[in-house]
Parts: sequence; C-alpha cells; structure tokens
Amino acid sequence: MPGAPAGAAAEPGGGQGGPAADGGTILILTLGYLMLAAMLAVVVTDVSVVYLARRSVASAADGAALAAVQRIDENAIYTAGEDFTALPLRDIEDTVADYQTRADPSGRTALTAELADPVTVRVEGSREVRLPVVGVLGVGPVTVRAGAQAQTRVRTPAEP
Repeated sequence: MPGAPAGAAAEPGGGQGGPAADGGTILILTLGYLMLAAMLAVVVTDVSVVYLARRSVASAADGAALAAVQRIDENAIYTAGEDFTALPLRDIEDTVADYQTRADPSGRTALTAELADPVTVRVEGSREVRLPVVGVLGVGPVTVRAGAQAQTRVRTPAEP
C-alpha cells in the first residue's frame, strides 16, 4: 500500500467495513433483545394479575355456593310428612352476601346467587381488575367473571 509505514498490515476488508463497523449492529441487536424482554415482562405481569384475579373470583363463587347450599330450610323439613330426596334451601341471597363481606372485605368482588332449581344454587362472581403495566398506557380495567354451582342431596343410610 503506498504511503503506509513499513511493516504495517493492511486493514481487513480494504479499510472500509471491517470489525469497527460491526459495533453498531451489535448495539442495535442488543437494544432489540432488551425491548423484546421488556415486552415479555409486561405481558407476563398483566396476564398474571388477570389470572390471579380470576382464580380469586372463582374461589369466592365456589365458597359462596357451598355456604348457600348448607343453608337448609329446617322448618320445611321438620313440618313435612314426606321423605326428601333433596333438601330445600332458604335465605341463599343473605348467605352469599354474608360470605362475600367475610371473604373479600375490600368489596372488589361482587357475588350474586340464584336457585337454578329447588336444590341447586348458582353463584356468579365478577371483579374489575386494573392492569398494572398496560394500565399506565391508558388501557382500561378488565372485568373477570366466574361461576359455581352446588346442590343438596340426601343419602340413604347404609344398612348396619
């Protein structure tokens, strides 16, 4: 190479696009991977919050249905002259409301109950969930719902 000091090696690639030019691509690739990791963290965080809220509502609905189905109308049983195959229920709305205030004192979970038939209680629950990361960007809250059913049955005692 003319004008180069004696004993100096020529740059690889003809001095135009050698190893020094790769530094910018590595930086862009690293920034891309960091952005991907940040987006995954956002998705995992928000999905986890929604999943845990859904599990909480499902658990509350299940517990409320079990509490309501244990509220048997004893007056109807003791005054009836028939054998029951299923136990009549009473005050299920009050029982579910009481369960709701004890299970979730914050009042974020709303539970409603109804009799699907005289011996089956159906409880529906819902909760509004604010997304911790995406909510900052203006995405509104998400409503999660779950339901449960419970039923009374009478078993005939086994012969001794």
